Amino acid sequence: MRRLLLLLAVLALVAPACSAGDEEIAWVGDEAIRLSEIGALFEGDTLPLDDVFLDTLFRVMAVEALHQALAADFGGTVPADVYDGYLSQLETARAEQGVDPAQFLGVPNASLAMVEFNAEVLALRDTTIEHLMVAPTTVDMLFADPATLTTACVKHILVETLEEAEAAKARLEAGEDFAAVAGEVSTDTSTEGGDLGCALAGGYVEAFAQAVIEAPLGEVFGPVETDFGFHVLVVSERTAPTREEYLAAPRESLSDEEIGNLWTEWFNDVLQAVDARVAERYGTWTSIGIKAPETSTTTTSSAG
Repeated sequence: MRRLLLLLAVLALVAPACSAGDEEIAWVGDEAIRLSEIGALFEGDTLPLDDVFLDTLFRVMAVEALHQALAADFGGTVPADVYDGYLSQLETARAEQGVDPAQFLGVPNASLAMVEFNAEVLALRDTTIEHLMVAPTTVDMLFADPATLTTACVKHILVETLEEAEAAKARLEAGEDFAAVAGEVSTDTSTEGGDLGCALAGGYVEAFAQAVIEAPLGEVFGPVETDFGFHVLVVSERTAPTREEYLAAPRESLSDEEIGNLWTEWFNDVLQAVDARVAERYGTWTSIGIKAPETSTTTTSSAG
């Protein structure tokens, strides 16, 4: 639930009031965004036409752009059960807290529609990631760099100078116990006996990751220089999935960071390329937000 609430903090719209009306105020491709769609996200009768309104409009337009790109890139839509699952999670969490939508999201005047919007965004993100992870371009990219999919079991000794690293390596090659030498000379005090455990090689800094891939199994390797110092290491085990194994369970082969990067890159590319425009009185679309018109207004739009 903590992860879910952190996502809500990022995704929740921020606006102080609500509006109604059916004016077309923006377009994403041929799809119009109406003032009433923004107003439905808030309780009340009016919506100030200010920077907060423009931020709200931008987020709604961005989600529409992502839906269109999901269909265009992958022929996909958000499955109803995925959306329903997220909405159920949000509503269950809200009920447990005994609060209204505004209190739950931390957004003044938020309506139930805003909770539903958050469920939509979460479902859209997960659905897109499922497609991105198995897209041919993604798979080709991952298998072009072995470190991204290779899990290795590694132990290392970290010292400040090349001379110290060479001395540690010599002791290990002479048969001294790795953990004993590590405990005596290694500056990495976060491990026990220098054991880093088993992890994706791509999670290490580049030079160390490359060494983890190249090192003969069970042999002392190095020294390897990184920004942290000089490493001497031993790789005891190294595994990588075949394409078939990866495609069968991609989430098991990727770190959360790698999955997040796939989503972020796609998201940014979509917003850079989308055909989007805003009614002149409201501003100008850009890929990072809506630029307010040169002469801004503080009046409000209301029903009728």
